[in-house]
Amino acid sequence: MATLLIDADDTLWESNIYYQLCSARLEEWLVGLGVERSEVAPAIAVFEQQVLATFGYSPHGYIEALALTASHLAERHGIPVGEDLIAQARAWGQPMLNPPIVLLPEVRETLALLSARHRLLLVTKGDQVLQRRKLERSGVQEYFARVVVLEEKDSAAYQRIVASEQLDPNDTFMVGNSPKSDINPAVAAGLRAVYIPHDHTWTAECEELVHSPRVETLERFSQLPAYLEANRGNTF
Repeated sequence: MATLLIDADDTLWESNIYYQLCSARLEEWLVGLGVERSEVAPAIAVFEQQVLATFGYSPHGYIEALALTASHLAERHGIPVGEDLIAQARAWGQPMLNPPIVLLPEVRETLALLSARHRLLLVTKGDQVLQRRKLERSGVQEYFARVVVLEEKDSAAYQRIVASEQLDPNDTFMVGNSPKSDINPAVAAGLRAVYIPHDHTWTAECEELVHSPRVETLERFSQLPAYLEANRGNTF
């Protein structure tokens, strides 16, 4: 029986498309105030990285990044920066505190198959309360033996999971859509990994996928059961 460490956002359900929608709304609003459209997305990306040290991977940080973006660009263009402007900028990001939970195709059916044959752990990062609430709302919580919400997904974090759960790295797979957080650090920690790309993965999570026989790329989450069955007992 293999152990699967499964990512949540953009692996089990849609996530980044809702951030993109909020950013697009902020962009339209700022353009209407006189800001150049080409300035908005790069500014959001810069401020998202700046707030990580304070907020971590939390929608609260994203909301603050929108406020900083609006303040910075308004000041650059001579637009008055007051409490109303900052409040409106933050309002565009408020939906991310309670986003829609839309499962990706065949996720529920696939989790049911996988949980009957393997041990599943949800391994995600971000705000503890909000991430667990999203799992509860998803309706797939029953398939997971444990939920792990990390501040950062790096090789040390995966090594801690292996130690605490007494896992066999050769029979443990990290499944996710992010090369930076799901695949590359898991392989560095000695695990196997299954990369399932998502068309709207956050750009900050994109980096070159490590070249390793321990990594498999699948087009769809629903292909996991057949892949695991075909590779049962294989080691590296």
